[in-house]
Amino acid sequence: MGGSGMCASVRPQLGVYLTGAIFPADRAMVVRHLASCQACRTELADLAGLPGLLRRPACQAAAEAQAVAGFPGPDQPASGDPAPDGVPAPGGAAVADGTAVADGTAVAHDVPAAGGVQLSRLMRSVARRRRRRRWLLTLAVVVLVTVAGTGWALRLTEPPASGTATMTTVLESDQVDGVTVLTDAEGYTLYWFGPDNPTMSACDASCIRTWPPVTAPAVRGASVTGTLGAIVRPDGSLQATYDGHPLYTATADKLPGQARGNGVWDSGGQWHEVVVSESGR
Repeated sequence: MGGSGMCASVRPQLGVYLTGAIFPADRAMVVRHLASCQACRTELADLAGLPGLLRRPACQAAAEAQAVAGFPGPDQPASGDPAPDGVPAPGGAAVADGTAVADGTAVAHDVPAAGGVQLSRLMRSVARRRRRRRWLLTLAVVVLVTVAGTGWALRLTEPPASGTATMTTVLESDQVDGVTVLTDAEGYTLYWFGPDNPTMSACDASCIRTWPPVTAPAVRGASVTGTLGAIVRPDGSLQATYDGHPLYTATADKLPGQARGNGVWDSGGQWHEVVVSESGR
């Protein structure tokens, strides 16, 4: 009988041996060891029947367990009858294609047990499902990366947005109550505030809710004369100026062509409509 050290190295190989997926060198080692080790042959026989026991009804499994213990069941051969194919039998019993060993016991190694074949198929099926799942995950990652890269590439190839269309204020002029006044592009009258100076606005945070500043930069329309400029407000934004006056609109004007803010005293000073003349104001 083989030593305990050899048994310890062979037993982990028995399950692989049953499935037929064992390497040839390992297979030869297992066969040689089984020829001299009754304990490992017994364990091999037990492993060969395990898959079938897991799939059989409890009553049939119990009957087969009795047969193994020496009490034949209704489907088991009686004492002295040939042992079933593929299972080692004591006392020189043979298997279908077994290899005879020294003590007369045969070991089946060319044809795996039916349970071992089904276990091998199950393992291969699980491996195929895992490979398919990994392939699908890889494909999903590739698609996401491709879509993201395409989006960034399209964004980089887009021409830069024109600042003139979205950030520049166009100043025009119009007749309001018989006076030519400065207006924005929509025709709303523009105002200047008495306390302001050319470099600073006196209209604070509460004031601009009624008198919104005109944002800079500003460009003049064809009918507008005078000097345009800009100042920096306390919040860091730019406000357009005309002839040194910071410009505002008035929330009191509900429609283009109105000048309801002209002459109004509010926020500590008087408000004036911006009059456009040939020389500017």
